[in-house]
Amino acid sequence: MALNKSFKLLLIIFLILFSVGSFFAHQIRAPQRNYSDFHCFYTAGKRILNHKNIYVIKDRETSEFRYAPIFALMMSGLALMNERKADTAWYLINYFLFILALFYLKKLVTLQEIGSKSVFILYLVSIIGVIRIAFHNLNSGQSNILMFASMVIGLYYIHKKRELLGAIIFAFSIMVKYTPLIFIPYFLLRKKFKLSLYIISAFFVYLFLPSLFIGLKTNLEYIKGLIPFLANSTILDQITILTGKNQSLLSAVYRSFTPCILYFHAPPMPFQSWNVNPAVIKILFTASALILYLLVLIPVKKINLNKHAPMYYNIDCALMMTCAALFNMNAWVHAFILLSMAYFVIVYHLIRNNFKDRIVFFLLIVSYILNLFTTQAILGKTLMYKAYFYSPMTLSALLTFIALLKIKFSTPLKEGFR
Repeated sequence: MALNKSFKLLLIIFLILFSVGSFFAHQIRAPQRNYSDFHCFYTAGKRILNHKNIYVIKDRETSEFRYAPIFALMMSGLALMNERKADTAWYLINYFLFILALFYLKKLVTLQEIGSKSVFILYLVSIIGVIRIAFHNLNSGQSNILMFASMVIGLYYIHKKRELLGAIIFAFSIMVKYTPLIFIPYFLLRKKFKLSLYIISAFFVYLFLPSLFIGLKTNLEYIKGLIPFLANSTILDQITILTGKNQSLLSAVYRSFTPCILYFHAPPMPFQSWNVNPAVIKILFTASALILYLLVLIPVKKINLNKHAPMYYNIDCALMMTCAALFNMNAWVHAFILLSMAYFVIVYHLIRNNFKDRIVFFLLIVSYILNLFTTQAILGKTLMYKAYFYSPMTLSALLTFIALLKIKFSTPLKEGFR
């Protein structure tokens, strides 16, 4: 797999030009789209500056703000600018956070030094799987990159035995999105009690930190209103769950057994004629999620865990990030940025094995096909719309999950992958 310098240079130039082109295209499209998801964050920032309610069910001005008060407080800094300038700043912040996250991912995953050619292949092949998801996040103004970067950097410092620093950074990701909470039971079951305590403590510090700026009384009102708001928001209504845009595991299970008659062009679903009770569907989802979580926790037998602990730490973290994407109740495409770590771990494994692990390589290719070749540019708008009712991103993530399990339980273990 020789890669000459000219090819590398051309690829780097292409990526730079692509990034610059995407930025300027975003500058043109963002006002036309009313700044997409960023408008929700910007509005929350404006409201918290004016001590107004930030948790409005079925908000008529913007989509519902479902994040912690500290995130709204952070957005208030951008809300001091006009929305166009704030959107530009948010785009650039997230772009550089994505670059930073990739840098830390490489440091976390490469447990042994590898040559420059291998590093290039690691970045290239891994990024291919998430490049469109990353730019989807940037163009929609979403917060997943901020969450993802906080998770990766936090996990890196935890791996380096700087647990307090890692916990503080990781806990911030929970303030951005709640899905990283699934790591806490994992850490507890792995007997990392001190780390779990650090994360939980940091979580509560972040929860009450806005009191320093907006007052304890106002912050407590926000906290008291947050959980009832989440329980009564549109996050779990039928329209949100059944839409093809939602690629969560819950939606995949629901759509399989439910006629999606609310949506024009929706294709027939495989088991819609079974008339399955919604309660049974919820049980099926819960059982599926529990099985995936338990598979992460299964220990590897006949392996010196102390000797190979860093490798299993990375695999388990990649598995947990994949679960975080799948368990997200509103897993639009941009939520699957969390597959980045899985792709890095898988590609590093393939590099160490000279791409001889055919099963893992095949699973990675199929995962990429489901991810990259179900876009509007490939299928057209109508066919893509129909395809997404069959949950291609969900299937892509599940195949990635299986590939990670294959690596975890592979025997004999390659000496270099430790």
